[in-house]
Amino acid sequence: MTEIKVQHQCIDLDNLIETESFGESIGPLPKQTDSGFLDQDNTFAGTWECEPGKLQLDLEVTEFCHILKGHWVLTSESGKVIEVKAGDSFVFPKGWKGTAEVIETLRKVYMIIS
Repeated sequence: MTEIKVQHQCIDLDNLIETESFGESIGPLPKQTDSGFLDQDNTFAGTWECEPGKLQLDLEVTEFCHILKGHWVLTSESGKVIEVKAGDSFVFPKGWKGTAEVIETLRKVYMIIS
């Protein structure tokens, strides 16, 4: 029987481990950590944190994000700028290209569908 997967108190997790970069670094590579709790049928979920820095993204997946803390500036390839902060939710659509600049250390919960 399939059961519900839970990751409690994501804002307070202290077991995040260093992970590969989410995108190509522009400048010094910011430290990125993650604690995944779902890896099933091309669907992944967890909590990700990134220190300030800038990344170039070219996404081949759809990703839902909910920002727990921090400040992120997302600039699409076409020049549209979106700022997200704690409490905001959004979706990176498959095929999105642009830059993602972490202004203040960011923590998000995510669900990726590939």
